Amino acid sequence: MEGTVQVDTTEVKKQQGFWVKLWQITGNIAFAILLLVMIFIMFSLVQSRLLKRPPSIAGYQMYIVLGGSMSPTFEAGSLAFLKPVSPAEIKEGDIITYRSPFDPDNITTHRVMEVHYEDNQYSFTTRGDANDVDDANPVLAGDVIGKVHFTIPYAGYLMNFGRSKSGLLALVIIPGLLIIIFEVRNIFHYAVLLQEEKKKKSTPHPVETEQQS
Repeated sequence: MEGTVQVDTTEVKKQQGFWVKLWQITGNIAFAILLLVMIFIMFSLVQSRLLKRPPSIAGYQMYIVLGGSMSPTFEAGSLAFLKPVSPAEIKEGDIITYRSPFDPDNITTHRVMEVHYEDNQYSFTTRGDANDVDDANPVLAGDVIGKVHFTIPYAGYLMNFGRSKSGLLALVIIPGLLIIIFEVRNIFHYAVLLQEEKKKKSTPHPVETEQQS
């Protein structure tokens, strides 16, 4: 006679419950990240187009790093967060973002190698961390946009992509529609559960009576 294998159904249910909860938590985290990305991109787009300047958040201006001259400190595609600063506060070793005196649209982010003060005016010798020589022309204080405080790798690529039509569709419109559909589905699901709960409460329970012999 062959033996029978007994399965502990309680343990199986516990394992299934664990994976269901893990899946729900993972889904909630992904949903929160997606929502934050959408808000961030929309916020930066509105700021850029309405105010005609780089987006800013909490006092930090955001600039996309296009070149690799600051490698390995940060790479191309990073998003640099900087704040305007008094020229007197800029020290050797600081990383600054500045405009070219010959082309205001040409913006560079390099490290300060030397600070000069002549005729009541500051200027700075700069160099990219990936370069072997200093930049040819000193940076005048009036051309400095701000001092870089921190960067986020690859976030610049994401923001740049979000500004395009395809990026707006992929990162904002489609996820937004999916979020709306998901939330509407949840509302209907909770509505059905609430209706079933009301039916259970309104259904009278049978009353048991004792039979006398």
